[in-house]
Amino acid sequence: MNVRIALALGAGAARGLAHIGVLQVLQEAGFEMQYLAGTSVGALVAALFAAGVDLYELEKVAKGLRLKHLVDFVLPGPGLIGGEKLRGFLNLFLRGKTFADLCIPLAVVATDLQTGEEVVLREGRVVEAVLASCAIPGVFVPVRYRGRLLVDGGLVDRVPVQVAQEMGAELVVAVDVGPSLKASRLRSLPEITMQAIDIMQEEVMRLKARTADVFIRPPVGEFSALRLDRGAELIRLGRAAAERAVPEIRTAWEKKTAVCLNAPE
Repeated sequence: MNVRIALALGAGAARGLAHIGVLQVLQEAGFEMQYLAGTSVGALVAALFAAGVDLYELEKVAKGLRLKHLVDFVLPGPGLIGGEKLRGFLNLFLRGKTFADLCIPLAVVATDLQTGEEVVLREGRVVEAVLASCAIPGVFVPVRYRGRLLVDGGLVDRVPVQVAQEMGAELVVAVDVGPSLKASRLRSLPEITMQAIDIMQEEVMRLKARTADVFIRPPVGEFSALRLDRGAELIRLGRAAAERAVPEIRTAWEKKTAVCLNAPE
């Protein structure tokens, strides 16, 4: 009996490029992901992977990304960034796909700005769900989706471990690309806003992440959330962290397999 593995990819803005390296290593090691859950940039990377985008082609794109490719300022307004450039980037890969079109089941986490509720999106157009999950309040314009006003899922669930478990996974590998709060340098309003969100979410994330079977935290905390120009280094650090975690994942998988084989019918 195969153990159903889920990957929970966390929020972290530009630091989330490390997720690409993690996915590459897990794929190379032969792990088959039956479920994906993601918050913010974790939702973005998970969506591209679930749609069948080649990870090494994605790495090439990521290495050439700069802030100007994804940011369109819309002052004055409910956010600094409109999100149309990010929408265009996503549409290059997802081309109107719905969740039903994806190769791997995906759950995207956002926050209802009016109620504060966690919203798990698994239906409809993937691009809209990812934009909602990435809409950092005060930085990106909130996204109106299916009757709700949605913003960054990192407000309520930075690393969506429980969401992955509820999809039916027996083994959850969680990846956190959060900041090193002591080391962060704050040079702009978006960085200050994202730092404030990270501070609020840190303790909640630690409590929730304890339930993951394997927890991977690439050492990317000292990188600015806006430094897309460090893509090559972030991907390398993601790969290195995943390589260190592979033996632990194999051990966890073997234990889960043994439990499944010995379970009474």
